[in-house]
Amino acid sequence: MNDLYFSSFSIHSGGDDKEYRNYDGLSQSALKEFLRSPAHYQAYKSQPKESTKAMQVGTAFHALCLQDDPAKHFAVKKKVDGRTKDGAKYNAEFEAEHQGKAIITEEDNEMIVGMRDSLLLHPIARGFVEQATYRELAMYATIDGLHMPVTIKGLADGYCQSSGAFFDLKSCEDASPRGFRSAIFERGYDIQDCHYTALGRANGFDVFGFYFIAVEKKPPYAIAIYNIAPESRQKTQERWLTGIKDFAWCTANNVWQGYDITIKSITL
Repeated sequence: MNDLYFSSFSIHSGGDDKEYRNYDGLSQSALKEFLRSPAHYQAYKSQPKESTKAMQVGTAFHALCLQDDPAKHFAVKKKVDGRTKDGAKYNAEFEAEHQGKAIITEEDNEMIVGMRDSLLLHPIARGFVEQATYRELAMYATIDGLHMPVTIKGLADGYCQSSGAFFDLKSCEDASPRGFRSAIFERGYDIQDCHYTALGRANGFDVFGFYFIAVEKKPPYAIAIYNIAPESRQKTQERWLTGIKDFAWCTANNVWQGYDITIKSITL
């Protein structure tokens, strides 16, 4: 891609999420922190990754939509009074039985079931999921020709070989064009597009598109599907490429500066 040279690569579909997380490589999430500043990346890497409620619910939603056996990945916990004997017993047995899984409430389960059902009623979104050649696709690639080799990684929700398309499920508050555009800016989804596309092509996939399936978290669980317009994606591609090169330089020189030290003028 452009002037990058990929010397090695590998893929694994439907694998262990923990194995992917423990693999040493630059993910799209870590790269977004680096693009904020190298110092922010260092802080991100040094902080323990605690699983928040939102992350637990996200894991459950993805498992419900993408996994053949969702119960292996999440469990629904009833609300009980842990101060009572029966409540304490339930909590202890539940924790022992479902260790390592995402844990969600009955209310959250009702929500993700509604989101999943809405997805299955949407002809295009359902087609992406049902026709996926790979789901939960872990991809890795090593880039040479820089200040030092850089290994990147990504965990794509799905890839359809027939259409050459990657897709990613996004739960959101507002799936309207205006709302999701704001989410793209706030969360850097456009970087994810470039990162996964590079990984897919490095692994020999024909990639002709990257699509976001945005699913609202409240009834009617409305769905919209988006991609990044070509002119906007080109700008992001340049940022992604610059970020990879700068990351290699910072790693080779062990220099992790924060924001630019010069005074900047802000236009309001």
